Amino acid sequence: TDARGITPISIMPVTGLLLSLTPDRSQSLEVEEVLRQRPGVLVGERVDRWLPVAVEAADDAACREIHDWIGGLPDVVFVDVVHVNFGDDAPATNTPAIS
Repeated sequence: TDARGITPISIMPVTGLLLSLTPDRSQSLEVEEVLRQRPGVLVGERVDRWLPVAVEAADDAACREIHDWIGGLPDVVFVDVVHVNFGDDAPATNTPAIS
């Protein structure tokens, strides 16, 4: 709590990534397994050589560290950031009604 009596809210950023993998699927299957073992990483369904991944981390620096780690994995050709969310997606409760 700060001097005004406000408690800061801890926001965990969620990042959506699209990985471009090597064309040889048999070579890059190991990458999927390594990603699944990392806490905070959710692996989606692979389509051809593209693999969607969601990352939840404690803060922006942790997101960047995971991004760099993923980019350094064997058979990962490129990492595209397709979405970053730093807040709550819940609708505002004070939205005026339209009549």
